[in-house]
Amino acid sequence: MLIPKQITNSLDVAGFNNKQHVQNLGKFISKLPSGSRVLEIGVGWGRTTWEIMDNLPEGSQLESCDTFAMNNPQLVNHHITNVSKKHSNNSAIMYQMNEYKQKGQRAAFDLAVKQHKHYRKFMKKVHHCTSLEVLKNDVAWDCVYIDGLHTYDNVSKELKLLENVKYLCGDDYHPFHEGCKRAVDEFIERTGRQLIHDTFESGSGFWYCIKEETDSNG
Repeated sequence: MLIPKQITNSLDVAGFNNKQHVQNLGKFISKLPSGSRVLEIGVGWGRTTWEIMDNLPEGSQLESCDTFAMNNPQLVNHHITNVSKKHSNNSAIMYQMNEYKQKGQRAAFDLAVKQHKHYRKFMKKVHHCTSLEVLKNDVAWDCVYIDGLHTYDNVSKELKLLENVKYLCGDDYHPFHEGCKRAVDEFIERTGRQLIHDTFESGSGFWYCIKEETDSNG
């Protein structure tokens, strides 16, 4: 029987986001104002959720959103094989992958993130639905992290709804994800924001942009 080690940081949680990605995400989240409302779109197995909770400022609230649909047996075996190649020596991740195989994505996510010491403090709600279902009812976020369905159509729709959100960041800004990259580029061109992103060579895919305050006096 596998006895997992205690999760101490986001890299003890299963995921494909590399170290540079999660570190830069954490740095970005740590600079938010206190009391921020944050939405995470796409949680996977909880690696970025953990990193966000590690860095949220006091008084903030996190809501996460995912369809939790990564449960096709072939996809599960594919994911477990790829994760095992990188993390076979990490008992916490391997235990989480066993939970994924036995009980599904949502169970594996809950297993990890509910161990975080600030889960009850910061996590307000986990939405089991698409991002667009959440955003059609609520766009009043201070910060949104976008890492869900990375098609051009979906990311474009998300960004259109989030145009007035000050702090935006996400994953998959890379030529390998051409649709997501194109949607972000078009958003930047339309809004005039400054885009900051990790180098393509890093394999990170992390990007962010901040809406500048306008001078009401002209």
